[in-house]
Amino acid sequence: MPSSRTTSRVSLAAILTLLTGLAVTALLFVAVSALEYSKMELSFQQRGHMRAAAIRRGMDDTLELVTILNGVFKSVGVVSREQFASFTQPLLERYPFVQAFNFHRVLDDDGARAYQAAMAQRYPGYQLHDAGNLPLTPRAQHVIVDYLEPMEGNEAAFGLDVASIAPMARAIAEAVDSGQPRTTPLMRLAQERAQQQGFVMMIPVYRAGAELGTVAQRRAAWLGNTSAVIRSTDLIQKILLAADLLDDPELLVQVYIGDDLRPANLVYTRGRASDEAPAPHWLQRWLAFDYRAPYVRTFSAAGKSWHVQVTPLERPFLPHHLGSLSTLLGGLLFSLLTAAFVNSLARRSVRVQRLVDERTHALKLSNDKLADDVAARKRTEEALQESEHRFRRLLALSSDWYWEQDEQFRFTNITGGFFDKGKQDPQAFLGKTRWEAQPDKWDNRQGREHQATLEAHLPFSNLEYALLGVDGQTHWFITSGEPVYDRRGKFRGYRGTGTEITERKLAEQRIQHIAHHDVLTGLPNRVLLQDRLAQAVAFANRSGKPLWVMLIDLDRFKFVNDSMGHKAGDQLLQTVAQRLQDSVRESDTVARLSGDEFVAILTEYPEEALSHDVAQRIMRAVTRPVMLEGKEFFVTCSIGVAVYGADGTSAQRLIEHADIAMYRAKKLGRNNTQFYEPTMNEEARERLRIESALRSALERQEFVLHYQPQVDLQSGRVVGMEALLRWQHPELGMVAPHRFIGLAEETGLIVEIGAWVLREACTQARAWIDAGHGALRIAVNLSPRQFSEPQLVSSIAEVLRQTGLPPACLDIELTEGLFMHDVTQAVELLHKLKSLGLALSIDDFGTGYSSFSYLRHFPIDVLKIDRSFVSDIGDGDEAAIVVSIIALAHNLKLRVIAEGVETASQLDCLRRNGCDEIQGYYFSPALPAADFEQLLRQGRTLQAPLAHPA
Repeated sequence: MPSSRTTSRVSLAAILTLLTGLAVTALLFVAVSALEYSKMELSFQQRGHMRAAAIRRGMDDTLELVTILNGVFKSVGVVSREQFASFTQPLLERYPFVQAFNFHRVLDDDGARAYQAAMAQRYPGYQLHDAGNLPLTPRAQHVIVDYLEPMEGNEAAFGLDVASIAPMARAIAEAVDSGQPRTTPLMRLAQERAQQQGFVMMIPVYRAGAELGTVAQRRAAWLGNTSAVIRSTDLIQKILLAADLLDDPELLVQVYIGDDLRPANLVYTRGRASDEAPAPHWLQRWLAFDYRAPYVRTFSAAGKSWHVQVTPLERPFLPHHLGSLSTLLGGLLFSLLTAAFVNSLARRSVRVQRLVDERTHALKLSNDKLADDVAARKRTEEALQESEHRFRRLLALSSDWYWEQDEQFRFTNITGGFFDKGKQDPQAFLGKTRWEAQPDKWDNRQGREHQATLEAHLPFSNLEYALLGVDGQTHWFITSGEPVYDRRGKFRGYRGTGTEITERKLAEQRIQHIAHHDVLTGLPNRVLLQDRLAQAVAFANRSGKPLWVMLIDLDRFKFVNDSMGHKAGDQLLQTVAQRLQDSVRESDTVARLSGDEFVAILTEYPEEALSHDVAQRIMRAVTRPVMLEGKEFFVTCSIGVAVYGADGTSAQRLIEHADIAMYRAKKLGRNNTQFYEPTMNEEARERLRIESALRSALERQEFVLHYQPQVDLQSGRVVGMEALLRWQHPELGMVAPHRFIGLAEETGLIVEIGAWVLREACTQARAWIDAGHGALRIAVNLSPRQFSEPQLVSSIAEVLRQTGLPPACLDIELTEGLFMHDVTQAVELLHKLKSLGLALSIDDFGTGYSSFSYLRHFPIDVLKIDRSFVSDIGDGDEAAIVVSIIALAHNLKLRVIAEGVETASQLDCLRRNGCDEIQGYYFSPALPAADFEQLLRQGRTLQAPLAHPA
């Protein structure tokens, strides 16, 4: 009969088994899902940290650029515009995200107007302006963009008063008061034509030697700012691209500048934001099946807060959840099969009850085994968590390779990066300590300190060292490590990471080289020259041997620049620099001071004394021919030498004394060497004193004109006069022309002085005509600087118009050297002058180029024989020269005036040979205007010539 213990189609045991299997499966699924979520979180945090760290390093590097530029101003003061351009050019090529390097000059309102007028002479159309290209607004203080590199593409910012930009003004005030670098908020650049925004990073420049302890002192010493204009998007793009962190489609990278993460502060974004919101609560975050929490890192750079936000984007589901899905599907399948199996056992007849019991017991054992498996899985999870912790510690060290050491500090494991990137032999390191592998590198203070740190079982970081690689090159490394202990706290060795930093070291060396060497020639610059000079002086003091400082200046460098261009000039400077280095010993120093000036520091050693042969060797090396663009050039040099130790001269004044001696060499005709003597210093002081007084002489009306009569030899009457400049100084007395005319030429003051002479002479000549003394000619000398002025013709015409002097009464005297460089231009200019109706004279004929061809082409009216020929006219050769000049002039229909006639014999000789006019002390010296007018009233004439037999 049937059993009373009937069972349903699904037994209770099967249901319990199914529920148990589902519960275990759910627990495993939750655990594996949480583990997958933690793995995704760890991976994202790592990637976010790498990007934030790269951006922070990039900002530090950018700040270092501005710091290097500011260091140049701290070292040498406010550099010239050309030095600024030379220094920033390689930085602009290396860092393309820099829109421009600036130097902001601080000016008051009057100074800004004066500065604008001065700059307009150099840059036609130059205007100072406010933001938006508006006219300059008067204010107490202007901060002008003065130096700007590169100029191309940044013209809109040239001359901009950044004080008119409120964010810039606030940033500048903070920088000046704090003395620290500051960054402006994000803003659109004045010179940017696209929609990209940027910011300006700046550092104030203070007056050298000023006290900077307080805010008031810093404000008083403030001269300006060095700054870099940064294109923000290009900067972040360049940083991430250099770190190879751009190509990650699963991340949204956003960079903000400012106090908070507002859209207005957004500097850079890469990736498309997802519309899906993150999980609502951390307890249920695994239910979202995806990690969506953003990573935010904040740091400060140059006074501004930077925020790097990295947000994970949607990613494929299956690859990141394969373990949990496998666990879920496997658990469900296993639970269903087990439940079906139990259900089939329960439905067996009583006659297999014992077998069912046995199977039930087996099922219990199977469940126990399953519990053991679960426990084993938990232990595996704990081991995995410990491994993850170790992995996180290693990631915190941010390295290129991993290494391990045992208790004796011997390397037991080094990953391949050290050997591949660092070009090292594995056999030289594995099984050895650092000092055993490279004993010569660690037998020093750094090596002993590092060994003591290891023996103390202390962690270390940023240990830098250099090793020679198997490629024959020196490689630099940086490493960090920490001690390892077992569960019982026993020391087991060290583990750590390392990075190859050769490129960074080379970049630091290059920057150091740029800061201390001339960009064009590679020679030491002023900063390094001062250091080398100090070392040489210290050696001279110890050894008692003299020290020479030579200042070498090229004599014809300007001619090469003007005729061949600056490219040829640069090639010449490089060639001369190499020749100078080859002409001295390796222990001596050759530096480029500025332009075409070089300095050589020569130290005397017991076995090798210094002699004049050194200067001759240098001059011979420089004067060797140079090929420039297929043409052969010869360049000479003038050398000034200052000796340290012989006369007790201080080291600080050696270069100054060498410069004075070099100027003396130039004055003596160039291409020679002069040693400094104390009398030269007096000459230099005299020159400085005269130059200082000369600048204000015109304003103080200290110049006067004297007039020397020009007498016609046929009639004996005064037919004209030459206006000669005199300087009546209240302290120096009457200063001779030879003491200040040349200096006025060099400084350019001769243009303003010459204009005054022309106007004063024409006014006086017109006054004598009105007084009834006849149409006398007034001769006025024209300097080379005046001859090159573009407004020369119009200015002379204006003087004639204003004074009312007839043009025929004005005689412009020119020297031969004025128009020998560009004959075509000179011919055109002389014809324009001649068209005014005035006369043109060649002064001091025969002492210059003496090229007869220009007498045929130039519209000349008069030749003036130089006094050097007239004074020796009694000599046969000199008399022949004078006769030839008179004959040549008359054949060309030119009048002849002889200068410096002082004796009756000179006068008689000139008369006999047909000279037209004379001037000189024989008739009258140069007279003040009142005395000359008295001479005219007296009607004084030259004695009539004696009759000579036919």
